[in-house]
Amino acid sequence: MRKTYKLHHKLLKVLLKENLIFIIGMIIITLTLQYFKSSGDLAFDILFLKILVGIVFVFNLPAILLLINYYYHNKKLTLYIDKESDVIQINKKGISTKHKLSDIESSIYNVGIYYKNKIDRNGRWSAMHSDFGYWDLKFENGDRYYISNLLIDFLHEHAFIKKTKYRFRFFPFIDKSESKIGITLKQKRTKEKTLTEKFIGQFKSKNEKQLLEIINNKNSYQKEAVKAATIILKNKNVG
Repeated sequence: MRKTYKLHHKLLKVLLKENLIFIIGMIIITLTLQYFKSSGDLAFDILFLKILVGIVFVFNLPAILLLINYYYHNKKLTLYIDKESDVIQINKKGISTKHKLSDIESSIYNVGIYYKNKIDRNGRWSAMHSDFGYWDLKFENGDRYYISNLLIDFLHEHAFIKKTKYRFRFFPFIDKSESKIGITLKQKRTKEKTLTEKFIGQFKSKNEKQLLEIINNKNSYQKEAVKAATIILKNKNVG
């Protein structure tokens, strides 16, 4: 894993998409009801437009507040992670600080309560702001960072730091006074992931030509084997 993380618009795009679906759905439902009630009169009501705008604003208010909060904390921050070299470099306001991943004292993902379904299977519904979250990262020397998913994109994946714990919150506002340690999220490893890792171990000694042979003849190999060969070849090229 080698990657540089900067501010991105992925979260904003998801939010806009959800709003578009919500607004279109509201319009269709309202027009349908109005059609049957008014015997074919499809005229838009000004009151309806005002109500629609009000509902959209209320539903988006938590997300808007989180966007402002996250942008404030991460607007001048970039993050570089190289898991193979055990390096994490944080650039904040022009000051670069380099640490070892092995020097991480605590790694806590603060994510929406919706994602607690992975543990208790309670069937919670997602909200406009459910995908928001941040990484509370503390090193052994006392350095502490709050890195939101306006910057990173792996908060809802399997944590790459083994000691990572989770805090589930309805409104994951960055709270520097938060002292709860968090809980361990035990995620079941899929068969595909297990097989892929097995093939990665088997293929590490193969050269580029042998890896390309597997990738170019995917019909002759298991999909996990092709995936493993692709990962190894990519790492060789990056290195």
